[in-house]
Amino acid sequence: MLNLSSYWIYHKSGGNASILLLWLLFSLFISYAWVERTQALTWWQLIGHSLRGSLWLPFSGLLSFSFWRYSWQPPSLLLDYLINHRWQILPLLLLGYLGLVALTLQGAVVGRLKVIGGWLLLLVLLAVILLLLQWGCDQLGDPIKRNSARLFWLLWLNGKYLLWLGLLSHLRQQSLIVDYRWASVGLLVLVIFAWPLSGAFIAKGATHPQIIAHRGVDGGGVPNTLSALKLTTPAQPSLVEIDLRLTQDQQFVVSHDADTHHLARQNQIIAQTTLAQLQQLTLTENGRQGHYASFSDYLQTAKQAQQPLLIELKAGAHFRTLTTKFVQQYRAKLPATTQFHSTNLATVNSLRQQGLAPVGYILPFTLTGLPATAANFYSVDWRTLNPLIVVQAQQKGKPLYIWTVDHNWVLQAVRHLKVDAVITDQTSKVQRQMQQAPGYVGNLILLLLNF
Repeated sequence: MLNLSSYWIYHKSGGNASILLLWLLFSLFISYAWVERTQALTWWQLIGHSLRGSLWLPFSGLLSFSFWRYSWQPPSLLLDYLINHRWQILPLLLLGYLGLVALTLQGAVVGRLKVIGGWLLLLVLLAVILLLLQWGCDQLGDPIKRNSARLFWLLWLNGKYLLWLGLLSHLRQQSLIVDYRWASVGLLVLVIFAWPLSGAFIAKGATHPQIIAHRGVDGGGVPNTLSALKLTTPAQPSLVEIDLRLTQDQQFVVSHDADTHHLARQNQIIAQTTLAQLQQLTLTENGRQGHYASFSDYLQTAKQAQQPLLIELKAGAHFRTLTTKFVQQYRAKLPATTQFHSTNLATVNSLRQQGLAPVGYILPFTLTGLPATAANFYSVDWRTLNPLIVVQAQQKGKPLYIWTVDHNWVLQAVRHLKVDAVITDQTSKVQRQMQQAPGYVGNLILLLLNF
C-alpha cells in the first residue's frame, strides 16, 4: 500500500521530491511506532529507530524510495563534480555508508554478516527464478510475455519487501510472523490495484532507435582509427562516435585514452606527445592493427563516406582552451550533421556558447533525477536506465542516447523504454537484432536492478 500511495503522491505532486521524502519518513516512523507499540519508547527513540531503518531502504523493494531518488534533481554543478571525481568520492561514500550500517548491527558482527549473506542469496535466487520464468513466457509471444513481465515485477517488489522485513527481524533477533491467509488476500488486492502501475513501467510497443557506432567500430578493429572507420561506414550507422584529445603540439588526435598504454603498450601521455610521434605507434585491438589519426584526416574520410560524427571532446580542467581551439580550427569544416557530447558540464556549456549544437551531457550513472542543463540531449549508461529517467527526458523535451548496447537483452530493454538512440560496438549485429520482435527479459532485468 505504501508503494501505491507513493505512486499516487508522485503523480499528484508532479514528482515533488520533498513531499515524497516526508511521506516516506512519516510512513517509516508510523511503521516503527506500530511494531513497538507494546514497548515504552520515547518519541526520540522511535525517530532513532526510523533513521536507522532508513539505511536499509535501498534494499527494501519500496518503490517510494526510488520515486524519491529520481524526483530529486541535484544541482548540476554538484552532480558534475561527483561524476568527474566519482572514483575518488564514491568509495568514500560507500565506506561511510557501510560504517553507519555497522553501527546498527548490534551483537556478534560475524553472526549478523551471515544473516545478511543469507538474505542476499535469497534475493538473488528470487531474481533468477523470476527471470527464468520470464524467459519461458517470452517464448509464448504477445500478450503473455508482457503481462507476465508486469506480474513478475510486482512479485519482485513484494517478495523483496518481505525479505527485507525478514532481514530486519533477524538482525533484531526476532521472528517474522506472516499470516499467509491475510497475506494472500493482501497480495491479490495489491496485484489488482497495482496492475495499472506495472503497465506504466513496462511498455506495450517497441521502437527502432538510431544506431551510433561507438568509437567508430563495428564488431572489431582498433577503436578511433581510420581502418575501423572504413570497415564501419558500409553499415551506415546514424552517427559514428569518436573521442578527441589535444596533443603537445596543439593538434587534435582521435583517442579515448589519455595515454598510449592500452592500445600501443607504451607509457606515453598524449598531452605530452606530438601528433607525429603518436602516428608512428602501432595500435593493436581485437586481433587487428591501426594507427592514431589526426582529426583532420578522420573528418576528411568521414566526409568522403558521407558519415555524420558524434564527437566527445576530452577536455578536463582545460576545457575552455580546448573548445576554443577546436572551434577556431574546425567550425567552418564541420558538416551540419555533426553532434557533440561530454561528461564535463563546463565543456557542454562552452560548446553551446560558441554556437555548436546539438551537444549532449554524458551521465555515467543516473541514481537521481536528470539535472537541468543547457545540453540538447543526454547520453546515459544502460545499467542505471529506468522508465522514470526516460519520462524525465521526455518531459524536458530532450532525447536519450544509451551506451554501450552490445547485447540483445539490453537492446530489448531500451527498445521498450523508447529511447532515441543506442551507442554500440556491434553496429551490424544490432541492426539485425532490431528486426526481431523483442522479449521482456531485458526490461525485467533493468527493473530488478533499479527497483
